[in-house]
Amino acid sequence: MKQKTIIQVWGKAGSGKTTTIKIIRHELEKKYVNTIHKYSLPLPKGEIFEIFTCNGLQIGISSMGDDLNDFLENHLDQCFDKCSIIIAASRVYNNVDKFLREEAIKNDFRLIKATNYRIQSTEIERNEFNQASAIHIVDLISQIMNSTI
Repeated sequence: MKQKTIIQVWGKAGSGKTTTIKIIRHELEKKYVNTIHKYSLPLPKGEIFEIFTCNGLQIGISSMGDDLNDFLENHLDQCFDKCSIIIAASRVYNNVDKFLREEAIKNDFRLIKATNYRIQSTEIERNEFNQASAIHIVDLISQIMNSTI
């Protein structure tokens, strides 16, 4: 791996950031941890905060990006301390975005900002587009882990 990396999935409220990050987590599980892992859409509601081992690297996941509270800040601090890759949500230019930018510089993380595909249609179609976005981000993560980029 060339450099520790944070992938910031950012967008406005209700744009599918949390769903995309949750799908990323499932896709990483399926690709690197348990190849028979299955999940179905739509995923259960709620945020995820996790640090797990994937392909020998610690990866931090945080889907809550609306506001930087003490819980989120503590979780993200743990991610910066322990992880090689962090996937985190934020709104566009809010206090979570500012925190991620500042901590990336302070901790020598490369910061990649990504958005998910957006479609104004049924929830089923939005979930399918979130899944496509997540799969593309997992491909990016694979390239980061393999030092391709």
